[in-house]
Amino acid sequence: MTLKTAVVGAGFMGGLHARTVAESDVASLAAVVDFDAGAGGRLARELGTRHLPSVEDALAEDIDAFIVAVPDRAHVAPARTLLAAGKPVLLEKPMADTLDGARAIAAAAEEGGGRLMVGQLLRFDPRYAGAAQAVASGAIGTPLHVTAGRIANREIGLRMAGTSSVLFYLGIHDADAMQWVTGQPITRVYSRAVSKLMPANGVASEDAILTVCDLADGTVGQLFNGWTRTSDDPVGIDGRLEVMGTEGTVAVDVRDHGLRVFGPGGLTTPDALHWPETNGRIRGDLAAEVRHFATAVRDGDEFAVPVADAMRGVAVNDAILRSVASGAPEDVERVD
Repeated sequence: MTLKTAVVGAGFMGGLHARTVAESDVASLAAVVDFDAGAGGRLARELGTRHLPSVEDALAEDIDAFIVAVPDRAHVAPARTLLAAGKPVLLEKPMADTLDGARAIAAAAEEGGGRLMVGQLLRFDPRYAGAAQAVASGAIGTPLHVTAGRIANREIGLRMAGTSSVLFYLGIHDADAMQWVTGQPITRVYSRAVSKLMPANGVASEDAILTVCDLADGTVGQLFNGWTRTSDDPVGIDGRLEVMGTEGTVAVDVRDHGLRVFGPGGLTTPDALHWPETNGRIRGDLAAEVRHFATAVRDGDEFAVPVADAMRGVAVNDAILRSVASGAPEDVERVD
């Protein structure tokens, strides 16, 4: 049995999710849901499915599960509606752009009985999963300090045009990874932001935010996130994680995916792991995430990303933004 799945959102990530579902052997694309009839209709026609204008319309149809891939500041309403109706939902990261929003979504899941998984893509990246396994196995002893972050091409920040913070578009990956890989929650943060490049281009956004973190067991961490790499930089996203332990080190470096192409336009480093097209189909981390969601819903298995973990990432970002505003260290609110 394939899981009849609708994708809510016809933008960049919604399009990737919809195509991944359409190409899946465990899920089928039942509909594309978007209030924009132009964008939603085009994507639905490309993938041979129907366009529906709202989640309310979709709930009236015979649809088993939903993937919500709208902009992060619009997550709460569709996610709450679907979860309150008891539908399984794969919600693109971040869970929400505020901790209050994340709590509202979690409450809807609890009250309505809908199963929720937040799409923290790095949980399905074999490099980060390998790092988490190495730390959990004791291979590097006890963690002492950890660094995690990513610096993206400035074109991403300009394209977002102030519709998302660098923390929620990029940094949520690293706030989650630091806590998941070390097995320890972040309890306190001290953050600084720089805002020169984006405002100079008419975008109300930070350029970068750097944070010193306290973890629950005394480990010290550093988070760094920005969209400041130049447009001609061959590295689109400079992602890294390193854990120094009492007995050794584990490090992940995703400045490229091992694929380099040099031609008249210069050097490029295409995606080869997150959502590459292989033999005409989207593969990699995104396909693994969608497959896990569909099979877990079908078989009644636990999701790889617990709701509490997704909420902790939002709680960390909430504290970081408070620290940027106050100029002082801020405690991370508990979510469990």
